[in-house]
Amino acid sequence: MAFSNIDSANLPLGLILQIAFSDGIRNQISTDFRDFEYVKKAKVGGSLPRELRFMFQTSLGAAAIQYANPGEGASRLFPSAQQVKIAENTAKMKELQATIELEYNLFDRARKSPERYGQPLEIEINSKMSAAKRRVAADLYGDGTGVTGTVSSATALSPNAVGGQTVVTLSSANNARGHVGFFEYYDIIVAKTAAGANSATATTSVFEVVDKDRTANTVTLKLISGTVNVPSAAELLYRKGQADVTGGIFDLTNIGSTDYGDLTPVMVGLETLTANDGRKIHGITMSGPTGGSRYNAGGNPLDVKHIQKLLDQVKLAVGQDRYRWKGLLMAPESHASLIESRETDRRFQTIEDNKRGVKYFAYQHGNDTLECVTSEYVPQNRIYCMPETKAGEKVLEFHGSDFETVKGQDMSDFHLKVGANGYTNAMVSYLLSTGVFICQHPRSIGVIENFVNT
Repeated sequence: MAFSNIDSANLPLGLILQIAFSDGIRNQISTDFRDFEYVKKAKVGGSLPRELRFMFQTSLGAAAIQYANPGEGASRLFPSAQQVKIAENTAKMKELQATIELEYNLFDRARKSPERYGQPLEIEINSKMSAAKRRVAADLYGDGTGVTGTVSSATALSPNAVGGQTVVTLSSANNARGHVGFFEYYDIIVAKTAAGANSATATTSVFEVVDKDRTANTVTLKLISGTVNVPSAAELLYRKGQADVTGGIFDLTNIGSTDYGDLTPVMVGLETLTANDGRKIHGITMSGPTGGSRYNAGGNPLDVKHIQKLLDQVKLAVGQDRYRWKGLLMAPESHASLIESRETDRRFQTIEDNKRGVKYFAYQHGNDTLECVTSEYVPQNRIYCMPETKAGEKVLEFHGSDFETVKGQDMSDFHLKVGANGYTNAMVSYLLSTGVFICQHPRSIGVIENFVNT
């Protein structure tokens, strides 16, 4: 006999029984934005300008220091002068926007009876704030192009039709843009060629992210509009909202001398701010004294010696005592690879802080103790070695504002939504933040790249 519930067809008087609702909503998505807290710590106060100007000194005038022959007498000449090199750089502010929407009848009840109906409004506001902070946290490690991932291959799980799903394996090459950590569940994605054109196969297709697997380095995309659900190898995946914005996609095969700060509206993060390949950011050519300190592991398994060699390189470049290096930012997979080294290498130490109630392990290099910090947004083939000045100032600076609501003429946070034929039965609120990342001294930030985790 099949199971039958209490309902009008089986036990009519059972309808008198109440239906109970358990308290709360069980969120199934991570709302972790620890990296956003790192951004807040790097925030520099001040007004919100149109752009930010700052200056770099790139030489000491070393050619003006020369030896002389003491026996030449009166004919001896002082060396030719060489002035120091100073350049003014410009960082342009970027905007991050968010929209909150709620049907008017729910909004009205939430306003009048917050003890019962406030939850829909609370969930929407809190979720949008978490999503916005996670976006900034992800872009902290991006290159400014806004690419979420590079397609290595794609396999259709169902025929080409709306609702069809495809598993996309992302490229893990050292020069691949984006990675699996940049994708959010149910974000809307489109595929473009590296030149910025529509996908060769999925020309008008729009996808949503329904699953992601860090171990397999894959994302599962569901076709929500269009006819083809398989993007081609080497194509790039972007968030559709970015692709719809004017200037949101750039021909990445023809960057040339174009400044990465001008490519898209997306904030430029550590991948470009610490580059050493000649690209430009904020007017700075990222090579020589203004390039980042990068150690290429050559595609080998991550090893503790890579950290040692990187820090040796960094301190030789900027000086032993100018900074204090306190953090190694890495993916959880990289952290796991180093656990075995912790057991055999005395340079790894377990740190217990009874006051803060934390326990972690750190790498000791000279007088510097670097805490190993994990983040889902750090690519699995990158480790960032972060310094700060002796006064505690961050080398990476965030100039910008916190998220604030865009108020109407009556200073209200919510407004009636405007439709094609007038106002709709919905209330909307808008959040806005403005900001830009700059790096005081790219050479002082060390980056280990091109390794694999075992």
